[in-house]
Amino acid sequence: MGRTWKPVVGPDRFGTLLVFLLASFLLSGVSSSGWYRVVGASLNIAALLAGFAATELWNKRTRIGILITIGVLGTVLLGSFPQTSFQAGIGALAQVIVLGAVLLAVVQRVLAHEEVELPTILGAIAAYFLVGLVFAWVYLAVGGFVEGPLFQPAEAGFPAYYSFVVLTTLGFGDITPIDEFVQRLTAVEAMTGQVFLATLVARLVSMYKPSTRAE
Repeated sequence: MGRTWKPVVGPDRFGTLLVFLLASFLLSGVSSSGWYRVVGASLNIAALLAGFAATELWNKRTRIGILITIGVLGTVLLGSFPQTSFQAGIGALAQVIVLGAVLLAVVQRVLAHEEVELPTILGAIAAYFLVGLVFAWVYLAVGGFVEGPLFQPAEAGFPAYYSFVVLTTLGFGDITPIDEFVQRLTAVEAMTGQVFLATLVARLVSMYKPSTRAE
C-alpha cells in the first residue's frame, strides 16, 4: 500500500500570530522603561496563544499552562527589576522558552502541509520572525548576567533591531558587539538565519505543486 498523508486540520491562522510578532518588534526598543519590556513580554504570551491556536498543539493544555506560567513569571520579573539585573535576565530567558515553543510548533505545522498555500507562506514568515525575536531576548538575557555593556554604542532598550540586522546578514555596522560571548552568539545567529532560510525555502519549493487545471 502507498503512503497516505495525514490531512492538516485546523484554521492555521498564522496571520494573527504575525500581527502579535510585528507589534512586539515595533514596540521593542522604543524606550528603556521596564513597562515596554512588560508590553513586549505580554505580546509574547499572546503570540504563544495565537501560535498554539493555529496548530494541533493547542489541545495539550498542560503544556500550554506551563508555558503561560513561565511567560507570566518572566513578565513580572522584567517589569520589577532593572534591565541589567540578574532577575531581568531570568525573565528574558523565560521569554526565550515561550517563543522557542511557539517556533517549534509553527515549524512543525508548516512542514505538515502537503501543498504551499497562503497559510504555509504566513507560517514560514512567522517562523523566521520568531528566530529573530528569540535571539533578541537571548541578548537581553545575557545583559542581565554579564557586567558591562554588550554593544557599542550601548543599547538602552530591547536589542530586536540588532538581532534582525544579524539574522538577515545586512551588517549595517551601526551597532557592534564588544562582549566576547555576544560576538560568538552573533556569529551563531547569522549562520542560523542563513541555514534556516535556505532550508525552509528548499522545503517550500519541494512542497509546491503547479496547478493542473485544464486550460
